[in-house]
Amino acid sequence: MFDNYIIEIDDEAAGILIRSGRVFAFHALEGTFATLEGAMFADAVAAERAARKIRRNPAAPMARAS
Repeated sequence: MFDNYIIEIDDEAAGILIRSGRVFAFHALEGTFATLEGAMFADAVAAERAARKIRRNPAAPMARAS
């Protein structure tokens, strides 16, 4: 398993995941995904799912993922 991932949505980099113990911290690369900044995810799939939700509906507030 890798320690870092780049999350891409529609061929654009949305953020970087950095391993922190057993979870990954999201760091936004685009303002659209700023609501995920610092959110912790169990894996890259969960982070990508959250980023895709934001891409589909950027105005909706996002609950902090865990």
